[in-house]
Amino acid sequence: MSFFKITCPGCNKSLKISESLAGKSRACPYCRATVRIPEMPPPEAEPAFPGIQVAETPGSAKSRPKAGETAASVAGSMTPSIQTSAGSAVAPTVAGPTKKVVKPRRREKSWFSSGGDSASSDVSLVLSFLIGASAALVWYAATFPIQDTAFGQLFWQRGPVPFPTTFLMFWAIAILALKWLNLKKQKDAMLLDVLPTEVSAEITVGSIDRFIEHINQLPGASSDTFLINRVVRGIEHFRVRKSAAETVTMMESQSAIDANNVAGSYTILKVFIWSLPILGFIGTVMGVSSAVASLASSLSDGGSMDAMKVALQDVFGGLGTAFDTTLLALIMSMLVKIPASALQKSEEDLITSVDEYCNENLLRRLNDGREGGAERGMSGGGAESDIFRQAVEQALGTHHAEMEQWLSKLDTIGTHLTDQVAQGWNKVNKQIEVQQQKHVTVLHEQQLDQQARLQAQLDQMANAADKIQQTLSALSTQTATLQTQVNETFSQTNTSLSNHLSGVQSGLSSLSGVLEKLGDQQVVVQQVAAAPEPRRNGWFSKKSRANGRA
Repeated sequence: MSFFKITCPGCNKSLKISESLAGKSRACPYCRATVRIPEMPPPEAEPAFPGIQVAETPGSAKSRPKAGETAASVAGSMTPSIQTSAGSAVAPTVAGPTKKVVKPRRREKSWFSSGGDSASSDVSLVLSFLIGASAALVWYAATFPIQDTAFGQLFWQRGPVPFPTTFLMFWAIAILALKWLNLKKQKDAMLLDVLPTEVSAEITVGSIDRFIEHINQLPGASSDTFLINRVVRGIEHFRVRKSAAETVTMMESQSAIDANNVAGSYTILKVFIWSLPILGFIGTVMGVSSAVASLASSLSDGGSMDAMKVALQDVFGGLGTAFDTTLLALIMSMLVKIPASALQKSEEDLITSVDEYCNENLLRRLNDGREGGAERGMSGGGAESDIFRQAVEQALGTHHAEMEQWLSKLDTIGTHLTDQVAQGWNKVNKQIEVQQQKHVTVLHEQQLDQQARLQAQLDQMANAADKIQQTLSALSTQTATLQTQVNETFSQTNTSLSNHLSGVQSGLSSLSGVLEKLGDQQVVVQQVAAAPEPRRNGWFSKKSRANGRA
């Protein structure tokens, strides 16, 4: 991302604008007038003496004399050097008096932000608490006349849970509002020309005081912004360490600190977003408990039908409270979650913009005298990129050495761990092999035992089969004998039947002849009285019975 300068039409202050804002309107951070940013960056003015650059040595004073300062004091405090396109430099040997180091202005404290000496995305919890409590009171005062409606009943007639839920929602909205105001101030500060090239084309140890004085003259509201804090910390670190490479490393750390600060400032909001559904579930439990208690009481009393109707109304009222509190809490959680996510994304984009600004306007202009100095500004953009790359490589050099040491240590640790793991696996494999051998031995013994048992059972079955075979043989013999006897009996019976049938046939033939002889003869059948049977004395006679009675 590149930047270009424009002038505010209201206060004639120089503003440094990112190309991403081209065609938009922003408020001037100095006079608050609306500034229309052009679509294309204005052309830069060419220097009056091309190829010649007048720069001050690190021990020089500021270039502009103050009111009441004599020309001699200014001349004595400055040690200019003239550099030509050939790279030669001539510096006078007269050194000025020692200057007093300019300190950056202390950060202005405000009710809208939390305490601390560095820029922060946190806001005052006390102020947000007061705003949230006031908003909750105003809300309940506004809904009091409509508390009998369906909407008003959600806040007034659903138990105690809607009151803390509403208060937490307004407290979270107050925090979001304060963070939005802080973010707006941060975005306005991004229009400031914090490190103007009019002060010095390069940032050297000698020009830091003039940059600090320029930063102190910026609007007071911008003193606690991420951009001013990052730039001031960077050039102060460069003043102390006098190393561009170390400054690059420090700026990377500060960028991570700012990103963590933004992420940490949303912790309390995440707690509120988590607490709102929990309160809704608590209301659900209370409502369901009330409904169940009412139902149990009505069933235990055993009242009339009217009493049961009243009890059912209480049950449905408890269920309504349960569902309404959960619905209200979920809606409030969504009302806080969506703008909180959008605001966090905007603050993360702001940190990215600050990183780009510092990379473009601070790190590329650092000159510690060991990386080409002001000559990089005369050798073109490619040299500046090379020098910046060298500064980054130098900054990463120490980290690279430390990384190599750590890699060596990790390699050693990895070797030891590999050996230990290999030894452990060998022990485990041996133990597994021993256990497997034991299991194989046990299984083999069990197999042999089972085979012996099966063989014994098979022998018993073979003996039983032999006995069955013998029995079957005996039965077969007996069956054959019986079959022979039956055949003989059938033969004898057949012969006897044939003889009887032959006799019957002869009798029938004789009968047929007798009938033929009778012919037409008359046959008289006369009944003849039977002769009395003689009396016989026997076992069953009367005499015997009489003898028996005697």
